[in-house]
Amino acid sequence: MEISDLVVFKEVASSGSITRAAENLNRVPSNVTTRIQKLEDELGKALFIREKNRLKIAPAGKQLLDYANQILALAQAAKHQLQDSEPAGLLRIGSMDAVAATRIVEPLQQFHERYPSVQLNMRSAPTGLLIEEVLQGNLDLALVADPAKDSRLGIQPMFDEELILVSSLSHPPIKSPKDLGEQPTVIGFNPKCAYRNRLTSWLQAGHCIPRVVEINSYHTMLSCVAAGMGVCMVPKALLDTYTFSNSVQRHTLSRKWSHTNTALIWRKDAFTPAMKAFAEVLTPNTQAIA
Repeated sequence: MEISDLVVFKEVASSGSITRAAENLNRVPSNVTTRIQKLEDELGKALFIREKNRLKIAPAGKQLLDYANQILALAQAAKHQLQDSEPAGLLRIGSMDAVAATRIVEPLQQFHERYPSVQLNMRSAPTGLLIEEVLQGNLDLALVADPAKDSRLGIQPMFDEELILVSSLSHPPIKSPKDLGEQPTVIGFNPKCAYRNRLTSWLQAGHCIPRVVEINSYHTMLSCVAAGMGVCMVPKALLDTYTFSNSVQRHTLSRKWSHTNTALIWRKDAFTPAMKAFAEVLTPNTQAIA
């Protein structure tokens, strides 16, 4: 089994198409097909299920994909460590929207100035999706909220955040879930968002089942709250930067519900000098990756 075969396999698994994988890898489709067939012959199992014009990964393919991610990450890490101790190459970073807007603008600028040989790739997504992307090897680092312990992940706490419950100006004071009525409307990101889950857990603890409106933009979310469409939960640091923050009302909750920590995560089996350098720029006194 060759590393190059695993690279081809991972790209086909990601794209779901021989043609698209060939384009992304700058290969001809026949070469990609041959590589996949070689792997299937070697393992004695089908890695993909052919459905019309798309390939769906088979159970054996899902097993191999996890190993392929680990092997490719280790190979990349070994290459970086043995070839050059200076940060270089591609660094793929993920972050929650709120953190990207409030915490890492300046660190990103500093990192780019210090390490021009590193190509930064940045994307934002909810915590649950970011954790999945790191585990799958699609992101090198991610800033997420309160990640659960996982033997595969390195986790370094970075920033303490205070979450604020936000409503329209006309809403009565909110001290407990019952102050929102029997079936309140909450506005939040998708179900993999840690802050949305924190808000719904608070409501459920008060035996209140909310109606959820999904909006994937904090500015749009806050505008809807200001209009009286529902309530949302956001970091105080983000609300402080919102231009129209005086158009919404803030409600503080107990520490159990309002306190959260943003942590930097990475796969323990794959780290590079660029990852270590970024962690040090993010919090200069950290020993996150060693």
